[in-house]
Amino acid sequence: MADSLIFALAAGVVLGLVAWAVRSHQKRSAAREQALERLGFRPCPEEEGWLRETVVGIEGNRDHRYEIRNPRRLSGAKVYHYTKRRLGRGDEPPDVEEELLFPLKRPSSAGLVLVVKPSSVPAGLASRMLGSVATGPWDSQPDDLQRLELPLDLRDTNLVGALGPPGAGLYDLVDASTLGVVQGLGDLGGTHVRFRDGWCAVDGISHQIPFRLEDLVARIRPLL
Repeated sequence: MADSLIFALAAGVVLGLVAWAVRSHQKRSAAREQALERLGFRPCPEEEGWLRETVVGIEGNRDHRYEIRNPRRLSGAKVYHYTKRRLGRGDEPPDVEEELLFPLKRPSSAGLVLVVKPSSVPAGLASRMLGSVATGPWDSQPDDLQRLELPLDLRDTNLVGALGPPGAGLYDLVDASTLGVVQGLGDLGGTHVRFRDGWCAVDGISHQIPFRLEDLVARIRPLL
C-alpha cells in the first residue's frame, strides 16, 4: 500500500512538471508571436527554401542538414526571423536555435563566427573558458574556419571567441563599429553571430537569457 502511494505521488509530481513545462513553452511561444507581430514581422513561407540555402551557406558545414521553421520577414526590410533546426546524425536530437538574419556590409565576404557573453558573466577565467569551449574543434563548426586570436583591445569584453579563415586578423573581417554593436548582443539573448558573404545571423539558445526581439532589432538597426 505504501509503495503504491509513493508511486502515485511520484507520478503526480512528474505529470505536474510536464504540464508546467508545456504551459511555460506555450506562454513563451505566444509572447514571441506577439512580439513579432508588434515589430512588423510577417510570415513568408515562400522564402523558406531560399532561407535554408542561405543558412546552409552561412554555416559552412557539409556534414549537417538544416531545417527552417516559421520564417517571418520584417515589413520593408530584408530582416528575417525563424527557428533553425540543425539535424544530428542517427537518433541525435536536433539543435534548435532562434535566429535573426539581415544583410550587412563588411570589409570581407569570408566566413566569421563571433561568440558573445552577457555582461553578467564577468571577464576572467570563466569567460575565457567559455570562449575556448565555444570555439573548440566541434563537428558543428564551419569547415573552413578556425579559432582566431582576439586583439588585445577586445580582451575582457563581451566578445569571448572568434572563428575565421586561417591566417586572418579579426579587423580584416569586420569593422570596429560592427564589433561595438555585436558586444551588446549577449545581454539580449544572442549567443553566436555568424557572417558570410553579405549576411549576418544572430542566434540564441540560452533559456536563462531569452531572445529579446524588440531590443535585438533596435540594437542591429544601425547596421542595416
